This record gives sequence, C-alpha cells and structure tokens, in this order.
Amino acid sequence: MGNLTNLTTLGLSDNGLTGSIPPELGNLTNLTGLFLGGNDLTGSIPAVGRLSNLTYLDLSGNGLTGSIPPELGNLTNLTGLFLGGNDLTGSIPAVGRLSNLTYLDLSGNGLTGSIPAELGRLSILTDLWLYGNGLTGSIPAELGRLSNLTDLSLAENGLTGSIPAELGNLTNLTYLDLSGNDLTGSIPAELGRLSNLTHLWLNGNGLTGSIPWAEWGNLTVLRLDCNGLTGSIPAQLISVICDSFSDDDGSVHEANIERIALWGITTGCGLHRFCPSRTVTRAQMAAFLYRAVRHLYGAPAPAGEVRLSDVADDAWYRPYARWAVGNGVIRAPGGNFDPGGAVTRADMAEMLVAAFAHLSAPDRAEGRFTDTAGLTDGAVRAVEGIAAAEVSTGCAAAPRRYCPDKTVTRAQMASFLARAVQSAP
Repeated sequence: MGNLTNLTTLGLSDNGLTGSIPPELGNLTNLTGLFLGGNDLTGSIPAVGRLSNLTYLDLSGNGLTGSIPPELGNLTNLTGLFLGGNDLTGSIPAVGRLSNLTYLDLSGNGLTGSIPAELGRLSILTDLWLYGNGLTGSIPAELGRLSNLTDLSLAENGLTGSIPAELGNLTNLTYLDLSGNDLTGSIPAELGRLSNLTHLWLNGNGLTGSIPWAEWGNLTVLRLDCNGLTGSIPAQLISVICDSFSDDDGSVHEANIERIALWGITTGCGLHRFCPSRTVTRAQMAAFLYRAVRHLYGAPAPAGEVRLSDVADDAWYRPYARWAVGNGVIRAPGGNFDPGGAVTRADMAEMLVAAFAHLSAPDRAEGRFTDTAGLTDGAVRAVEGIAAAEVSTGCAAAPRRYCPDKTVTRAQMASFLARAVQSAP
C-alpha cells in the first residue's frame, strides 16, 4: 500500500485487522485522512512525520504499544488526533504546534508524567480526553485558555493539587470530568460561571470545604460523592454515595470494589468503569498490592536493587513491579516478571501473605481444602493462612475446595484485597 502515493484517504476502521501498522504508510504523503481505529493492531506507531497533509489520524481502540512518536507534533494540519484505547506508554509529547487541532483523544492508555502546559496553546480545541492513564502532577492553569473547549475529561489518573480557578474561564464547556484523581482543596467558586455545563464529575477525589453554588444552571448530571464536602445538593440532581463505577452494579463484589476505590487502591479501567470480569495480570496485581500496603501501613519499603529483564523503563507498572519483587511479594525467577501473566487464586494467596504483615501462613498445612494437594507446601499454607483470616472461604463448601488454579478476576481481587485490609488488627 506504500506505493499508492496519490491516495488521500485510507479507511480500514472497525475490522479485525491484526499485526503491526506497515511503516510504508509513511510514504503516502498525499494522505489527509488515515482511519485504522477499532482493530486489533499491535506494535508501535510508525514514523508518520512525512504525512504533512494529514488532517485526521485515528488509531484508537487497538493494542498499540510503545510511546507516542514526537514527530506527530510536526503534523500541523491535524484537526483530529485519536490514539485512545491502546497500551501506549511514556509521556505526552510536545503538541503545541498543532494549532488546527480541534479533537485530542489520548484516553485509556498507560501514559505517565504530567499534563503539558503547552496544551493551553491549542486555541481552537473543542474536545480534550486524557482520562484513564497514569498522569500525575497538577492540572495546568493554562488549560483555562482553551475558550472553545466543550468536553474536558482528565478522570481516572493520579492528578494532585487543587482544581485551577482558571477552568472557570471555559464558558463553552458542557462536559467536565475530573473524577478518580487525588485532587484536594475546595471547589473553586469560579466553576459556577460555566453556564453551559450539563455534566460535572468531581467524585472520587479528596476535595473538602462547602459546595459553593446555590444554583446549578443547566446541570443534568452532578457527581460530588467520595469526597469530604459539606452542604446540600438540589433534589433533582441525585448524588450517589461512592458509586464510582457503572459496570459493577449488582455484582456481589460491588461493595468491595467501591471500598478499594475509596482507599485509593484502584481508579478503574477507564471512564467510570472497573472491568470486573477481566483477569488480573501480574503488573496490575503489583500496583494493587503496593497501594493497599500504602493505605494500610503508610509508605511501603523501598525496592532496593532489582533488575527485571522484561519490564521496560517507561512501563507504567515498573515502580510497582520493582517494589513487589524487591520485597518478596511477587517472585520473578531469573529476573522475568511476566507482567501480562494471569494471577491464579493460589498466586493471590501467596502474594497477600507476603504483602500484609498481619497475615501469616501456619507452620504446617492442615488440609483445610480438598483440592490443594498439588500445590507447593508454601502455597498450601498461604491458602490456609488467608482462610484462617477469613480473607477467603474457598470456592465450594461440600467438599470444601479452594480452586487454586482458577484465575482471579478484578472483581474477585477487590474482595480479596478489601478483606485483607479489613482483617488488620
């Protein structure tokens, strides 16, 4: 396809395409639109810096990895850049030159670092979606310059500090979501100037003080729960109490999912979603355990010198993996962490006993379960240790079984962790 040099639009979205994106597409210098979203493409984003005529680039909803190429900052004719829903890592590159950009979607990846202040230079931007990453630091006051912005979502990251009063300048905003971060301080009274706002999510932070507005304008959805706020909300705007996720309703694990969200152990898997049926990976488990230990005991022990051959320096889970291996919480034989490996119920038991000082395994196996004979002695004792602490009662009662080889879903993990924390003296 790299020979189709007169091509102006290539649309292959929403198929079942696999493999990597051919670097030869970088030869199509007349392209104005490249649509590859909604497939199963993997690998990194190839060099596309020569596609100077490109106005629309959609690679969203694939399995792309690696960092976002800085060369994208040279595509000054871009009006829409969609990279959301991949597995991209690293920081947000310099995009301040993309002065024609109206839509920027980098959501649902593993991006880290801070939000660049230069995003405030994208003066005609209408939609900015950075939710569901691992971004840290404060919200740049410069975002208050984006006077054309209608949709802004920075949810489900690790942002800290206060909400900038400058966001009150975004008078065209209809949708503002800052939920699921670690924001503190009070709600700026300036947000009351957002007369076009219909949806406001500030839930799941550490906000304090009183609710600043008596009138709520055109708001139809308001979420202030899971904070430390005082004051009342008009009856027509129903405020739920710590119902952080939309996809765990009715689950037997819902209460525990909400508990670990409130404790800062999880922010979910995307915008108001927890993905309860997904299998927990070793990378995720390292992060969950680190945050759970931090919540219960304070700052966890440092990692020390740890070398992991299959964990990239810019991987979002690297500090958690190093901590877990360095402190004997998760084993990594030969320096292989296997970040994408599934966690079994037997694995979970050993990890919990290793992570939490108040949990312990008995000196000898007592035969509590009928299906653990094939495990190592240490695993059997760990299983029986968490059973004794009522962290798990097993998977069946007659005969009593633990199902050690079954993988653990995110919902089940929430209950394991919540009970482990609550079992502390």
